[in-house]
Amino acid sequence: MGWAEQQLPDGTLILTSPAGQTYVTTPGSALLFPSLCLSVGGFPSPEVEPPQDYCGQRAAMMPKRRRTRAQDRAHRVATERTQNRKARHAEREQRQAAYFGPAPPDTDDEPPPF
Repeated sequence: MGWAEQQLPDGTLILTSPAGQTYVTTPGSALLFPSLCLSVGGFPSPEVEPPQDYCGQRAAMMPKRRRTRAQDRAHRVATERTQNRKARHAEREQRQAAYFGPAPPDTDDEPPPF
């Protein structure tokens, strides 16, 4: 017969050697956090299989993606490029206005006579 072990609800471990010698170890947290080492009793055994209607009536579920990650990244890149293009055009118009002065107002709505 080999080693035997028994774990108590508070985390204490009792080891019994093949020769019958018993060794008891307490959790290291018992010295630092004694309030965490209180006995909580046994834990319920986990179910082998979840019930059949596991996801049937759940109210909170993870949201589904509207776009794939690749589509989301392409959208972000296109948006950033559009913003950069608008910023470049605005900067160019400011430089031209500073150099040439403001553009004269266009009051004539008719095309030239030629």
